[in-house]
Amino acid sequence: VEEVLSKKLRNEKQVNIGTQKVNYSQEDIEVMANQMRKKINRIQKNIFGQENDLQESKEKIEMKDIQHQQDLDKTFRTLQSKYPDVPPVTLMTKALDISLSKSLDWNCIQQELEEANKIHQPKYRSYKFYPSREHEFDKDKVIHSYIAGYQFHKMITKSSNAPIPFRTIMNTSDAIESITYIENNELTAAYKSQKDVFQQQGKVNKNGSVDELLLFHGTAVSSLDSILATNFIVDALPQQQNTHNEQRKKTMMFGRGVYFSELPAISLMYGNGLLLCKVMPGKCETFKPQGVPPPDISEEYDSREVKANDSQGVIHIVKRPAQILPYCVIQLKKQSLTSQYIKPSHCVLPNTSVHCPTPNLPISNKAHDKASWSVVKVDQPKESIDNKTPLKTIEETMHNFTNPTTRSDDDQTCTICCDPLSSAGAVSLSSCGHKFHSSCIHAVISHQTGQQHIQCPNCQTIHGIKTGNQPTEGKMYFRKHTGQVPGYPDCGMIVIKYTMEDGVQEDGHPNPGKPFHAKGFPRTAFLPDNQKGNHVLQLLVKAFRRRLVFTVGSSLSRGEDDCVTWNGIHHKTQIQDNGNGHGFPDMGYLDRVQGELKQKGVE
Repeated sequence: VEEVLSKKLRNEKQVNIGTQKVNYSQEDIEVMANQMRKKINRIQKNIFGQENDLQESKEKIEMKDIQHQQDLDKTFRTLQSKYPDVPPVTLMTKALDISLSKSLDWNCIQQELEEANKIHQPKYRSYKFYPSREHEFDKDKVIHSYIAGYQFHKMITKSSNAPIPFRTIMNTSDAIESITYIENNELTAAYKSQKDVFQQQGKVNKNGSVDELLLFHGTAVSSLDSILATNFIVDALPQQQNTHNEQRKKTMMFGRGVYFSELPAISLMYGNGLLLCKVMPGKCETFKPQGVPPPDISEEYDSREVKANDSQGVIHIVKRPAQILPYCVIQLKKQSLTSQYIKPSHCVLPNTSVHCPTPNLPISNKAHDKASWSVVKVDQPKESIDNKTPLKTIEETMHNFTNPTTRSDDDQTCTICCDPLSSAGAVSLSSCGHKFHSSCIHAVISHQTGQQHIQCPNCQTIHGIKTGNQPTEGKMYFRKHTGQVPGYPDCGMIVIKYTMEDGVQEDGHPNPGKPFHAKGFPRTAFLPDNQKGNHVLQLLVKAFRRRLVFTVGSSLSRGEDDCVTWNGIHHKTQIQDNGNGHGFPDMGYLDRVQGELKQKGVE
């Protein structure tokens, strides 16, 4: 046998038997191997006599059905069904051991797999649901998705006079991509224990129950799994980065704890990961901003509720993670998430310790108004003055700002329709040179507000004069004032006042023929009376004439539709900042607002 094996390695096909050389084939080798197995089995049985005893010991353990499965795949599937959380690589290794070995310690294998299954068992269970017209009311856990969806839609349109920004969410009625309900036995047990403690301490409502709230928490999506597995860590650092690729600093401006809000638009300012949690406030301290950061929550209280001017609670700070139970993850559609945010227009807080002087604005004295204020009116749309039809205006804009192209490379495509430029007539834009189908650019102009310009879909360069849909009856006033804004001690200040009136929406507004409301007017803004401040003033005048300062749409700060709202050009609506970003000092504001105006073609 040794001679056969050694010659097989050298691919020789002869063996010496006595004085003769005998040829053999692959089939002969297999016959010899089978004979060897039979002899070895007989020797093993005669010497050890343990085959029957070994079989009986195997039948005593829980995994006796596995050892009879000669097929490796069947063995693997059996192990996988019994130990679903063990990694497949580990299960396949054990399946190979079982299939190839006859002298395994079965109790040891079972113990190893049970420990591995326990180690790799998920910290929590998740159940994902998707919004649909068809409802499966009997589906397990589905009721939780309805609760979370209701809470989101109820609170997303609510607004507040809070000194904090709100994230802009588009198409709120169809913004939810999915809702995932979370079950974590360990966190649930800790939450129930804390509930029992509050019950024993008498921290209950008039019905004898511990109060529980559903509150939102915004964070980085990458942080969700850790929170769902082990709950919040009060001093955990944010994972998001700022515009300088630096880790965002953690600012607990209302005291140490975990921050929540009843309003998801506030929570979403801190990340796209939106988590709805059950929260027990316990003994809650009420706080209204006073212009000075409050101390940490005292031992007497378990949480703090920050209230706005209208006494609505907008931020909740929870002292201990045991008071929190992660409930549902609400994933929003990418097209609904924007980088824009809105700050409430009402920013003066009651009982504030910061004095914000307001100039004496002559609003009611019309004679004084005319003598003291410069007045700006919007420019009438050119097409209405020339009595041109929209089609004629579009054709004129195409003629002024595009050049026909006679030949396009085969690999060039129109980024509007994604078809080759060679498939139809193409044009290039006069300033930036980007090429598109003529029909595609025509469609872009016809659907935009104001048809006397083209904004390149690729680089956003504006060709022509961009105009907006600001109501035409509004007016802008400005004048110089002897007062000063903080940060600019060597000059006076410029006071700007905007007036608007209710009216009826026109073409270019969201709902033509429907009334719109101009609430919160007149609105006042301030600039330093220096060279850069006067330059910004002239740009704002130009933007107002082009109907770009305001628009008609949904007011997230008021939770109302068909309102006159700011149009993305930020104004300083109070002289001295009280922590909400609406006032001075802000040494970067003049540069930022020039950038915002430039994006609208005003420079």
